[in-house]
Amino acid sequence: MTMTRGDHIFVGALVAAALLAWPLVASAGSAGDTALVTGPTGASRVSLGADSALVVQGRIGEVDVLVEGGAVSVVEAPCSDQVCVHTGAISASGAVVACVPNGVVIRIEGDGLEYDARIR
Repeated sequence: MTMTRGDHIFVGALVAAALLAWPLVASAGSAGDTALVTGPTGASRVSLGADSALVVQGRIGEVDVLVEGGAVSVVEAPCSDQVCVHTGAISASGAVVACVPNGVVIRIEGDGLEYDARIR
């Protein structure tokens, strides 16, 4: 089956619409630009735009937090189960890492639309 001139125009219009919509779709799923770090002694915002390290004092000890490549992660914590460390780096708006026994929570701020599940 051969494509007609009308088919070519239709396909071209679809491709053009997809290219024009790409920036909107990409920005809707973009990462947040700050992380809210909350601990027993208070809260602070950390920019994800610059690599940095920070130590947060928790209930049972210090939590080492690393901001790198637009994502934030807990690299060391005094808790026994290490769930916060094994969570890995987060960068999506609304994502959370929590060291529950220590009372430290890190949440990515932003209003971008994100998936609430990931399948690997």
